[in-house]
Amino acid sequence: MDGAEPGAARTPADYVALLRRLKEHSGLTYRQLEERAAERGDVLARSTLADVLRREALPRAELVAALVRACGDEQHLDAWLAARERLAERERLAGTDRPEADQEADRRPEDDRAPGPDRPARAGAGDGRSRTVSLIALASLGTVLLLALTVILLPRDDEPDRSGGGDADASIGAAVTPVAAGPEPGWSRIRPLRAPTLCLTDGEARVKGESKVVAVQRPCAEAVPPRTYLQRESDGLYVIKWENPKEGTGCLTVLDEGPFRGMLEPWNWVQCQDGSGAQRFLIERAPGGARDHWRIRSTQDPDRPCVTLRTATGEAGEPGAPAVTRRCATRDADDQVFVIGPE
Repeated sequence: MDGAEPGAARTPADYVALLRRLKEHSGLTYRQLEERAAERGDVLARSTLADVLRREALPRAELVAALVRACGDEQHLDAWLAARERLAERERLAGTDRPEADQEADRRPEDDRAPGPDRPARAGAGDGRSRTVSLIALASLGTVLLLALTVILLPRDDEPDRSGGGDADASIGAAVTPVAAGPEPGWSRIRPLRAPTLCLTDGEARVKGESKVVAVQRPCAEAVPPRTYLQRESDGLYVIKWENPKEGTGCLTVLDEGPFRGMLEPWNWVQCQDGSGAQRFLIERAPGGARDHWRIRSTQDPDRPCVTLRTATGEAGEPGAPAVTRRCATRDADDQVFVIGPE
């Protein structure tokens, strides 16, 4: 295992670090690992793997098994899975632990516990305890009132920011939870603001002699199939699904390596089930734009770059120009603005 002994892991972070070492020792790229896994009948989406290896959380057992096999360390697969199960069991046990105060209450004699609805306070020596309970009740009442005032005074997530200050990008940070305030989900058309007669659809892009089917802009009359469906998730993010009679249903995925890095490739629906940030987009209103003008931002990268139309000639209406993620501009970036509406 070249020093990557899974049994040595004491925390999920240790375990993921050992998986990273295993991947590095294999000498394989994320794409090669994905292809090798597919040859063995496993699903190992490269964007998902990259996302998992950047974190410190314990990955799913199926992903571990697929990675270990793809790296050629199948003879030690049982050791990897046993170590993972040990850490997962430790996390489960830690999750069931109750606060020490609750455990202490269970250890106290029944008659020595604080009075409750079915346990009245004793007379005499209990008077002091009654006064203590009264003070606790008053403190609790004060906490409730404070919370009520907080709810009244703080703005709700669905209310617009009326502070009037701050940069357009400052409100969208990696730690900010997006609100569900984007375009209506359903069958849609995504058209570049600079070229409203074109639509986002599939097409072939060529880079350094290689070709790949990715998201490009083409005349709307030629854009279907595939049909575009916006699926809004519970956290307000979107999955951009494409339905093609020949290829089936898939989703747009931001590529994270190789000559097509940053472009949006349609993946099949099996690969779209992992919930990767490469397949989830924040669709927000474009700064200063109309109600149907939107920016599409990838959540794969903490900086949340914007989907941009990259034209070779600089002409906005150039058919076949691919969509690619770029740093969001603060102004005059109509190549990052899309008109989104029902098809």
